[in-house]
Amino acid sequence: MNRYKYFKIILILSLIVLSNTLFAQYLRDSTKYIGLARFYPTDDSFILEKYGENEKYQLAFENNFSIPEVLVHFDDKEYPFQFDFGNSGNITITTNICESIEYEITDTIFTYTPDGSIRGQVYSVIIPEFKTLNQTFVGEIGTLSDWKIFSTNPFNGLIGLKYLYNKCFTLSYPQKILAVSNHSILPELKNGQIDTIHLENYKMHPFGVHFKGRVNDQVAIIYFDTGKSHSAINQNLVPSDKIVSDKSGTFYNGTVEVEIGGRSFSIYYPRVKNTNRNIESNLPVGIEIGSDILKYFLLTIDRTNNQNLLIVH
Repeated sequence: MNRYKYFKIILILSLIVLSNTLFAQYLRDSTKYIGLARFYPTDDSFILEKYGENEKYQLAFENNFSIPEVLVHFDDKEYPFQFDFGNSGNITITTNICESIEYEITDTIFTYTPDGSIRGQVYSVIIPEFKTLNQTFVGEIGTLSDWKIFSTNPFNGLIGLKYLYNKCFTLSYPQKILAVSNHSILPELKNGQIDTIHLENYKMHPFGVHFKGRVNDQVAIIYFDTGKSHSAINQNLVPSDKIVSDKSGTFYNGTVEVEIGGRSFSIYYPRVKNTNRNIESNLPVGIEIGSDILKYFLLTIDRTNNQNLLIVH
């Protein structure tokens, strides 16, 4: 009888532990988005047809994080590189492909997190030639990095918005298209159907997509980063007693509203973190919006004619 009682107690305790473990595994799945559907137009062809067929590039998504990728060509080889709004510098190649392409190491340097702290050590390299988005770059300075510095899964490299400077481009996740033009499409758009937002200019993030919006009814900087797989709210904008954590991350047990231009959406149970960035603004970074949310948007960024505009269709 004593052995039966002992076994029963062990079984109950095991079930409690198992229940807690299952809850921890799925805590992140509590996150829900409300109102995102209104951000993507019912007919995206109206926007994409503003570009010529030779200005449209097929995107790849050969990763586990829904991050868009563009093809980068090295001699007779081509690789999908993550199209990363958060990469303000030159092209980055990783140890995943470094043995297959030519480059020359020139220095050992550091790469930094968005708040300015050191992320890790990388190499400065010169790449003899590469091509992407119908452009050829010769003798380009870039970096060589261990992919583990940036990701939990191997990837080939990063290429950012520096390479679309002075361009107008539209990004569509559903169509898997990046359309790029030397000319603005803004004059051809109907103003009543778009939100036109002026982007902020920051020294340390000259090509980043930062702009003013509202988070939890507070004016804040909103940051778009296609290279992030998970969006996150500023932990200082929600009650600390409702922040919970498990092995899948840290979350706010509540709902926040995010306003962008003339539209808004809500996130129930959003991920939260320290969103500090090295920017010249007295406003907090209210939310980092990654590809998990951006895949619902049709975005145009217009940097032609010294403009710095974000257009949400």
